Amino acid sequence: MPPAPFRLSDLWLAPHRPLFLAASVWAGAAVLWWQWGALAGLAAPSLGTPTLWHVHEMILGFGSASMAAYFLTAVTSWTAQPPLTGRGLQGLVALWATTRLVMLAGDSLPLPVLIAPGLGFFTLLTAVLLRDIAASRVWTKLGFPAAVASLAVIDLLFVIAARQGQAVFDSTALVRIAILFFAIKVSVVAGGMIPAFTGNWLRQTASSLTPPHTPALANTIGRITLGASVVLTLAGAEVASGIALILSGLVQGWRLMGWRSRAALRNPLLAMLHLSFLWLVVGLVLVGTARLAPDLLAEADAVHALTMGAISGLAMSVAARAASRRNGGTLRASPLLVLAFAGLASAALIRISATLFPDSRALLEPVAAALWCGAWAVFLVGFLPSLRGPVLRPVFSGARA
Repeated sequence: MPPAPFRLSDLWLAPHRPLFLAASVWAGAAVLWWQWGALAGLAAPSLGTPTLWHVHEMILGFGSASMAAYFLTAVTSWTAQPPLTGRGLQGLVALWATTRLVMLAGDSLPLPVLIAPGLGFFTLLTAVLLRDIAASRVWTKLGFPAAVASLAVIDLLFVIAARQGQAVFDSTALVRIAILFFAIKVSVVAGGMIPAFTGNWLRQTASSLTPPHTPALANTIGRITLGASVVLTLAGAEVASGIALILSGLVQGWRLMGWRSRAALRNPLLAMLHLSFLWLVVGLVLVGTARLAPDLLAEADAVHALTMGAISGLAMSVAARAASRRNGGTLRASPLLVLAFAGLASAALIRISATLFPDSRALLEPVAAALWCGAWAVFLVGFLPSLRGPVLRPVFSGARA
């Protein structure tokens, strides 16, 4: 039977469709413009500096769309409320897209114009999550709209600092906090998904392995060390925050050790999640090391293990689940989605290696950027078929082991 034709109205039947689409397009387009726009006669976008624009759009632009796609899909499982669709969803995506447009003129537009659409996006997202949680009285999930509201504050302060200089707010500290915010999201979201999905898959395949297990102490210490790294980063305590980050990375590795990763690598969708979490472990240790020994490792390089590896890896892994279909009772990723993730991981590896081979930096950084853009282009080709026809609800949660 031929696939159903695509209708524009199909796009607005579920929040993950336009939001993952927007995040994927922008992930490639923003880097393409930033890295090679001059070749086409395009001026480099700037928010104070071109680098700050790049950081803002990759973390708070791409990251916010990916986060919204996941939260608005997951909230329907938590609350049994219908998903955001139609004009409400169109309004949310329009606010996000408007934010991207005004940021392209980040140095010339009035500050209120830069701030307004982003605040509107985060406010609407927070309101929708609060509405559904309140309607079902699932108060244990209030941390998720609180996280969105916190990210709105980070975004607001970042834009002000970028435009008005360090005398107002420290943009470097805000960048660090924004990255740690999403690192915590990886720890929480992937830390729930991975053992649940892996346990389900082991049962489906009648594996003799014991189910994944996370020691309660590892969860507790993981939360404490990640929280401490945020507080110490805000306080400007370089050595103490570096130690906290390394400890946090080691504890996240302790959690990962109980999740049957070696067996899960046989399942591509699970492998994506496990490898993204491994990037979190590596990234926290590398960033912590960079703070303790900046002459040995530049934090600007090390942080890409978190941004390109863990945060973007989780976004692609979750979006791939939304694009996959069941075959024999098991979700199966298309080869294009697997190839895209491999390209993303390769881009992260090459970008981080720039600190190890400084003489080759001028070559390694463009190669990493090209791989990154290519990975998201391949992902889009694999993701687009899932945008048509009736919505097959993404599997973003599984029975707990």
